[in-house]
This record gives sequence, structure tokens and C-alpha cells, in this order.
Amino acid sequence: MHLDPARPLRVVAIGGGTGLAALLRALKHEAGRTQDPWQVTGIVAVSDDGGSSGRLREELGTIPPGDLRNCLGALSQEDSVLSDLLNYRFKGDGAMGGHSLGNLMLLALADLTGDWVRAIRQLSGVLVTVGRLYPATAVPVTLHAEDLAGRRYAGETAVNESHPPLARLWLEPAEPEPLPEAVLAILRADLVILAPGSLYTSTLPNLLIREIQEALRTSGVPVLYVANLMTEPGESSGLDLADHLAAIQSFGRVRLSAVLANSAEPSPDMLVRYRQEGGAPLLPDGKFTLGIPVHAVPLLDIDSEEARHHPGRLRDALRSVIATLEASR
Repeated sequence: MHLDPARPLRVVAIGGGTGLAALLRALKHEAGRTQDPWQVTGIVAVSDDGGSSGRLREELGTIPPGDLRNCLGALSQEDSVLSDLLNYRFKGDGAMGGHSLGNLMLLALADLTGDWVRAIRQLSGVLVTVGRLYPATAVPVTLHAEDLAGRRYAGETAVNESHPPLARLWLEPAEPEPLPEAVLAILRADLVILAPGSLYTSTLPNLLIREIQEALRTSGVPVLYVANLMTEPGESSGLDLADHLAAIQSFGRVRLSAVLANSAEPSPDMLVRYRQEGGAPLLPDGKFTLGIPVHAVPLLDIDSEEARHHPGRLRDALRSVIATLEASR
């Protein structure tokens, strides 16, 4: 039986950083529609150790709030003063300089409630969001990697500047306890979508948690990967689409059902700029890659100065691809 996008599907989106926020923005319309809305759940990586999130993590010994904040903003039904406050960053070089007010709000609520799920739910209610959002784990985790030359990298920032392809990728502590709500969402899902984003530091960290891997296998749910638009200087330099899929399947131990990839060439100016920085378009080269069906659709936002997925095009493409996937139950 094929999945029907017109029905109230239970969709779980997994990732981190700007990629998951872009995917949630595309799914927001389906979650907010009046008739048969989708039940959308985002599961967010918490291995970030840079910027405001990294400083707060180091100072307070907590999980980094930045990606959770970005995704909350993406799920907000409409722009408001509260949304602007969520993303406000303090200026200056002092102790508050560079910190996001939304990060501080999330940490304060988590401290007051003693529970990250309740903290996110309360802030979601204030912002009027659609969908649910969970960190993959409430345990501060550190991402580690080893490349083919035996060089080791500790921390997400270091892995982001590594030399791909990587031979090993792991979390410390090795067995972080996932949020039960995140695991349950996967077990109840009709579909799981892996968000675009940094391959090793956004897409894969959640899939390194054993219970999340087991939930994906147990549920037998179709897994769709939304591929990046470009390779990233550092961790994915020189990797093609097949390399991305191989890494997801080997490190994440997940069987991909289909891939949604961009087929639109960037503008010449954008292409020159990205190549100067070490990036390149991640374009499909056939209808199948490593035996996985690849759906090639123009997804690039031509009005953006950066390589970004167009929310409307991504949403329409997702609906089209989902209709071709076989429901597991």
C-alpha cells in the first residue's frame, strides 16, 4: 500500500542545524492544514560544541540549545515579536556577547521545569508552533571521528574540519540514553525523513544512538533522505551522493527507502563562490544510487544568495515522493 499525503500521516524528521529547520519549514504547511493535518515530530541532534550553544554547554554542563531553538522558530505558525526575540543575539565582547536570547530562554525553562520536554512544550505554546520537537538525548554527548589516515577528531567543530571520508564515527558517552518520547515517535511513525545538513555532524549523530537505530529497524518504517544541495568544505569535500548514502547506511545502520535530490544547477556566481570555499553541487547522476531510488527535482531557492532549499518546492516534492513509498503497516 502506498502512503497517501492527503491523509494525516505521522512523520518524524531527524537531523540538526539549519538543515532540519529547513525541512520542518517545508513540513509546517502540512502540519498546520485544517483537514487531516500531518503529525510532525522533529528529533534534534545535541552534539553541537560551537558558538553560543557550545559556550553554554561548557559553562553549564547541559545539552546545547541552539538547534532546538532554530527548529522551534521553523515550526512557528507565523512571524511575531516573540519569534524575533527567540533569535535575538546580544552584541559586544562581554560575557553575554554572541548569546542568543532563545538559547537562554530554553535553558531557563529546562532548569525551572527540570525537564527538556516540558521546557520545549512550554516555549512551543508561547510561540504557537505546529508539531512536536525533542532532543535526541538529554545527555551531553561529544562526537568523535577517525579518518582513513588514522587522524582523530574530538568534538563537532573538529569533525566538521576533518578529512573525509571517515573510517569511524562515534559518540561519547558511548551509550547515551535517548529521550523515550523520541523513540516512541519513531515506533509510531508512518514515515521517517532524514534532513539535509552537514553529513557527519548533523545527519548522522542521532543515528549513532543505539536505541534510535533499533527503533528504526523495529518499526520497519520507510526512511527518506533529503540530500544536501552542496558539499561542505571540510567534512564532505569531494564526496558525491553515493558517498553520502554509504556513510548514512554504514554509520547509521539504516536502510534508506528513497532519496530526494536537487537537480537544479546553482547560478554561475553562486557556483564560483562555493567552489572558492571548497564546496560543489551535490547532483544526482541517475535514477538509482547504490540501488536506492533517487528522485531528482529542482529544489534550489533561486532567490536566495545562499544555497537553500525552497520551502514550497521541497514540500511539493516530498508529497510526490511520499506517494510512491510503500507503507510498512
